[in-house]
Amino acid sequence: MNTPYLSRFRHGGFLQYMKDILSLLVQQDLNTLQLTTQKAALEAPVEKIDAAFQQEKGSTLTQEIILLDERRDRAIVGIKTLAEAYTYHFKAAVAEAGRAILSMIQAHGTSIQRMSYQEETATLDNIIDELENDRELVASVRRLHLESWVTELKSANTLFTHSYLERVEETAANQVYDIKELRKEATDAYRILMRHIEAHATLGNHEVYPILVNQIDVLAGQYNQVIENRAATKVSSQVVSSDGQNF
Repeated sequence: MNTPYLSRFRHGGFLQYMKDILSLLVQQDLNTLQLTTQKAALEAPVEKIDAAFQQEKGSTLTQEIILLDERRDRAIVGIKTLAEAYTYHFKAAVAEAGRAILSMIQAHGTSIQRMSYQEETATLDNIIDELENDRELVASVRRLHLESWVTELKSANTLFTHSYLERVEETAANQVYDIKELRKEATDAYRILMRHIEAHATLGNHEVYPILVNQIDVLAGQYNQVIENRAATKVSSQVVSSDGQNF
């Protein structure tokens, strides 16, 4: 039977997988299959994970953070794109200003908008500091008339930082459950459940057990495929970012 990559599932994927397992179970006569206790042991932490996950998704601050992250992404990508375009300018001084800004941004990473929230925040802070305080870069920004872009980037990043910290404080104050601990509890309960199902299937106690084993095998395989596809996509994007070409 396929073993699901539970530790690699995101919270949403982990929760949905466990819900799907429980859905498969409730379609059977659990008393006859002697799985009532194991199903209840899994159901308890899954319900708590669901409550914690819905609380996190429902926060207005979460949506605000997403929008502000997109806003600062557009700003840094816009500055980088404009700087790169100016490197082709027919006036040497303008082209040099574009190269100065582009080179500085590239030195901080090729895909800043794909960084984690915290890493991107720190990176943008450093970029903004250089654009505002480095004499050559200040002159380059002025020459290319990018002052409003720098202001927008700084504003978006500052607002993001404030909202993100508010979200952390809100979560710390309101979170009833520790999702990490609940995932461990659910994982342990899941493994006990699987051992019972596999043991009964091997002993041939009921014709439903092999069917259940097959259903879970297919389900785990489908979820694992999502993880593998995501990993392959990430590796592919890193190759493109590093080489600048897609071979």
